[in-house]
Amino acid sequence: MTGTSVAAVVDLLPNLLLAGFPKTGTTSLFTLLARHPQVGASSVKETEYFLPARYGEPLGPVTEYARLFEGTGSAAVRMESTPAYVYGGAPVIDAIRTTLGAPRVLFTVREPAGRLRSYYRAQQARLRIPIEMTMDEYVARSATVGESSLADRAADPWLGVIGGEYSRFVPAWIDAFDVRFVAFEDLVARTDAVLMDLATWLGIDPAPFAGMELPHENPSVLYRGKGLQRFALGFNRRLEPFLRRHPDLKARMRSAYYRVNGRAIPKAAWSLDPAVGQRYADTNAALAAIWTSLDPIGLPAWLTPAR
Repeated sequence: MTGTSVAAVVDLLPNLLLAGFPKTGTTSLFTLLARHPQVGASSVKETEYFLPARYGEPLGPVTEYARLFEGTGSAAVRMESTPAYVYGGAPVIDAIRTTLGAPRVLFTVREPAGRLRSYYRAQQARLRIPIEMTMDEYVARSATVGESSLADRAADPWLGVIGGEYSRFVPAWIDAFDVRFVAFEDLVARTDAVLMDLATWLGIDPAPFAGMELPHENPSVLYRGKGLQRFALGFNRRLEPFLRRHPDLKARMRSAYYRVNGRAIPKAAWSLDPAVGQRYADTNAALAAIWTSLDPIGLPAWLTPAR
């Protein structure tokens, strides 16, 4: 983008961020929204542009960020999705406001125990924790991680427990931006209805979302060979812009890879630690109150108090 004017760069920057939470369906939602003709998606789903602010590091050149949105300048909505932004608090929020002004911010959430299990499996699949580590062992260690660890990159694999305490993180975002929530369970059960609700919020035509079905994106599958898994992860990162333009090819390649190196996730019995369960009960109650203040119709079943 050498020689590109500041105005041209600004015209390419996103006005919608899928800013959280990890392992709650952000990849599927990003893929669905990108199918709308009025939505332009970044060439890489997780640009991570504002993530350095979470760790006290400087951001990269904004021209490099804008490059990820080339070809989207005529779109009414330009979006990216980096779920780890949500844990960045004020530093990330301030960096976003300085660079983007006032984008809309979308959070996907999921019943916390289900998200916890998915996060644990994802860390195994990404070679961040031992494949031999049991769920109970993971939860015991993860439960000790506090908010002070969110600024430490090395702690990221252990955010399974605290990462599902949604009400810890969203109030600061609501104070700064126009925020909406989508429940993973609702996205699965009534995909097109959720998308059409979002279209109204975004000010785009709901009609293209009619009849859309949820794609099976970003599954956590274990591996047989660690070396081949490491190669595959790197290969996927390098080719992501190309593979996003050719989703059918990506699906065929992924299926072929799983046949060679995939291993089914064992269906081990597991029950949530009562102390962690109480933490989730408390933060769920707080989230329900926050959610109702924004959207009194859209409360998911797991946030609805038992009668």
